Amino acid sequence: MQFYHGSPNLFEAFHLKNAGNGTGIKFGYGIYLASAQMSAAHYSKHRKAVGEVGHRYLYTVQIPDPTPTNHLKSACPVHEDIIRMVLEKLGVAEVPEKFRNEGKEFRKWIGMVLTGTKKNTFEGEKAAAELLHSIGVLYNIWKPSKYLENYAVFDPATAVIVKIEEIEVDEKKKIITNRQLVYSKPE
Repeated sequence: MQFYHGSPNLFEAFHLKNAGNGTGIKFGYGIYLASAQMSAAHYSKHRKAVGEVGHRYLYTVQIPDPTPTNHLKSACPVHEDIIRMVLEKLGVAEVPEKFRNEGKEFRKWIGMVLTGTKKNTFEGEKAAAELLHSIGVLYNIWKPSKYLENYAVFDPATAVIVKIEEIEVDEKKKIITNRQLVYSKPE
């Protein structure tokens, strides 16, 4: 599947060392991708200082297609096989019902169990992403609108950059203009 990532930084491969620095970890610890170019382009804006203008990059990224057991959906019940594998990894008998009905709550619950806390934290989100990835769950999916789908990919190796373009965004019309190819993966 093809998705997009926007950043004011130019890089050739994803790393998680900066995860959470741009927009936080509201949807999980990982690399955030959008199904729409304009949504990704929005996140390419430099955030250091108001009015500061820098480079803006749009990354075209390939990730594996979803299967019943390789992803969570934020607002949907969690697949029973994922629950079973997580319970085995955690060594606990059961997931409380309120955490089974939404992927985002299940992810937060894993983090709280792993960190021994009663609230969602950055450390908990990171630990949950690592555990989920260890059982073959590659990403978390959420839909901010009926036309848009976003993914938080838990492991950089899962998100392969196939093209990088330097872009300009017409703020008035919200149209990406002046694309300049920076990188394109050889076929």
